[in-house]
Amino acid sequence: MPDDEDLFSATGEPDTVLRVFEALPFALGAWQGHDHVYVATNAAYRALLGRDDLLGRPVREVVPELEGQQFFELLDRVAATGVAETAKEWRMQIDTDGSGVVRERYFDFTIAPCRDPGCGVAGLLFFASDVTESVLARHVAEARAQLMSEKYEQARDAVTVMQHALLAPSVPVVPGAEVAAAYLVAAEDTAAGGDWFDALALTNGELALITGDVVGHGVEAAAVMGQLRAVLRQQILAGADVTGALSTLDAFSAHVPGARFATVCVVVLDPATGRVCYCTAGHPPPLVASPAGAVRYLSPSGATPIGTGSTFPVATDSLATGDVVLLYTDGLIERPGRPPPVSTAELAERAALSVTGRSFPIPDTRARTVDRVCGEILEFLLRETGYSDDVTIVAAQRTAMPDPLHLHLRADREAPKAARASLRWWLVRIGADDAGTVAVEHAVSELVSNVVEHAYPGTAAEHTPVEIGGILDADGCLRIRVRDRGRWKDPAKTRESHRLPGRRGRGLTMVRLFADDLRIDRDDTGTTATVTFRLTRSARVVTEFTDGAIVGRPEPPRDFAVDETTPGRLAVRGDVDIDTAPILKGYLDTASRGGTLSVTVDLSEVTHLGSAGVSLLSTARDRAARQHTAVTLVAPPGTTAHHVLSLVGLHARAEPHAGGSAESSEDPQT
Repeated sequence: MPDDEDLFSATGEPDTVLRVFEALPFALGAWQGHDHVYVATNAAYRALLGRDDLLGRPVREVVPELEGQQFFELLDRVAATGVAETAKEWRMQIDTDGSGVVRERYFDFTIAPCRDPGCGVAGLLFFASDVTESVLARHVAEARAQLMSEKYEQARDAVTVMQHALLAPSVPVVPGAEVAAAYLVAAEDTAAGGDWFDALALTNGELALITGDVVGHGVEAAAVMGQLRAVLRQQILAGADVTGALSTLDAFSAHVPGARFATVCVVVLDPATGRVCYCTAGHPPPLVASPAGAVRYLSPSGATPIGTGSTFPVATDSLATGDVVLLYTDGLIERPGRPPPVSTAELAERAALSVTGRSFPIPDTRARTVDRVCGEILEFLLRETGYSDDVTIVAAQRTAMPDPLHLHLRADREAPKAARASLRWWLVRIGADDAGTVAVEHAVSELVSNVVEHAYPGTAAEHTPVEIGGILDADGCLRIRVRDRGRWKDPAKTRESHRLPGRRGRGLTMVRLFADDLRIDRDDTGTTATVTFRLTRSARVVTEFTDGAIVGRPEPPRDFAVDETTPGRLAVRGDVDIDTAPILKGYLDTASRGGTLSVTVDLSEVTHLGSAGVSLLSTARDRAARQHTAVTLVAPPGTTAHHVLSLVGLHARAEPHAGGSAESSEDPQT
């Protein structure tokens, strides 16, 4: 070891070195020992954590909120291997000001070993920069670029389009179980492969979950995948048991070049009893995680891959209420640089943390457990290693059976709004997503509006009931009944002030567009309208992995408002229904000067667009056409307004709007 004089000549005087150390613009700290006890920090490091009482304390004591976020494991690995580790834009949830409030931040950092010639790694050095602002700014820019760029549409080649068409677009909503699925397209090679998934609600109340993997990539593997998926799906929906369905698939595969050695896992869950029957035909076994933190892999059933002469024995198990069963493909456990046994253990550990909600100290209250499990497993397992194969995840959680919907309202002007609010709450509880909620809300709201307008002519308000009942059947079929006790009046003789011209008959037409079935029964005691929906949730097919790829969405604001953001441009927010449509009409008349000027109506933030609003917009557009002006409707894909306008044939365009950007629409501009 050099003497003091040699050391000073190499590094400078101690006071000078200390001043330089303190003035460094990035956070610099040092730990020592097995517990990683702080022995040095500079001003930037102390500012990063918002505290000065660091020296002599273990890092786990200073930032306990990082437990479960893989940071402490990283420190232990560097100390054990002596190999430095570097991370870029590592997402952490951390207390950055010593207040006890955990916030989400992004960091670039390096952890380097500090060696002692006598005993190897004696401590660790930590260099970090908080890059949160630049990361968030880039995320916003990337989102806008993705939504606005024509390259987004042009980049979809024939392989990706075909693969999307062959994959299941949705998973069922069923009583007693919540389901989520995610498919991450391979980042390398052909960006398409032979993985597939399915989730099927069966007529006997059971739920079938499937993952499969065809050998190879590209258009050939995707084509084989589509054939195998279709045959297995048809067999199970036709009532075949697991063994019979897989035996038929095995026989069929002999006629499909490229199908040999495909692996399949089929799990059939009875949500009412928790009983599970499954077969792992050469496929990785399902994983079960409980809310208490216990995790276990189910035993392989003993079958070999498709086309290898296997029989398909079935194994059984059971799920308790709250348990999550996870099916996946080998892309999740055959990650670059990770031996399969290590990946298998990491998957189990990550699933346990996600199911118990311990991955992050800030709980994601927007997402269901199964959505959170899929998203966090992708994020935590893939952000370190990346991925070279498709990754497929299907998660199902056994839940309590939902209560039926029972509403008793007075058939007045507030009834449609009250029905939507209660219905929305109930639909979320039974597992419907945005698309399903929009369809059901609109259909039921129109039926209630019909009752308000037609059922009780000349009747006192306190004697005008409307009853709404809803139930989710075991096979995922939602049935909602709207019942009144009145006698319907002739709309031709009714000219209430709140009725808009041209609205007659449009309400029931919209109901038929939204619902799978509509039945109306009338007798001497009143009228009952029954609507039926096949509820599903969208599955996630992700072409490029990003942190938080599968998350919930915040509830949009529903207070009605109209703002003239620029001359001739109206931005509408909230519910457009029988009460608020006349208000919007007033704004339209003013902005267009009675139809003599062109106007643009931005419906991006509309949360409900009823038949009254549709009639108003249709009438305004027709009036403008007669006066050689235009009413341009803006409704980006994915919004409530776009869904409604597409159904009724009132097309809109998508363009940048306040608060973000929108995808381009195939609908023509009006």
